[in-house]
Amino acid sequence: VPSPAISEKMEEFGKRVEDYSARTRAGRIAGYSASIFGNVVLLIFLSFFHQYIAWYHIEPDGSVTRLSMLTSDYFAWLPILVTALVISVAANIIMIIYDRYWFREIIQIILTVIGVVVVANLVSIFPFDFSVIPNATAVDITPIAVTIFLIIVAVGLGVGALVRFIKLIVSLVKQSPS
Repeated sequence: VPSPAISEKMEEFGKRVEDYSARTRAGRIAGYSASIFGNVVLLIFLSFFHQYIAWYHIEPDGSVTRLSMLTSDYFAWLPILVTALVISVAANIIMIIYDRYWFREIIQIILTVIGVVVVANLVSIFPFDFSVIPNATAVDITPIAVTIFLIIVAVGLGVGALVRFIKLIVSLVKQSPS
């Protein structure tokens, strides 16, 4: 029989663990909710307001001219993005309902791989026309800079998916009875 001091410490420890679990679960739900909100905002903006991705020029008479930076190839990439955003929203809703470590990690790995596919397709299709920028140097440099940035994003996402996968495997190996 543990002494009263040890029993109190064990009970206090148990409460702290429960508090921590509740906070982290609440934090994950907040994260899932923020992700859902962000994905819906992106879905709406990039589907219905893409024409505002443009170079704006103020004319001498005060009017504003909007020159689109997107080519018609944007509409070849848009279904890929919309599909990924819808999958992400659905996955985050599912994770709010069912929140287990192994499930969460698998879903996050899948979503990250989908992100790599979306970014890789964006680089491949490259639906941008930077010729509307009035600076010749910027017109030459911007496509290169955007391509490099997108490749770095894709590689970063790929590394993130790999790290999550390794952590998941290590966690599962530690949990399996030997």
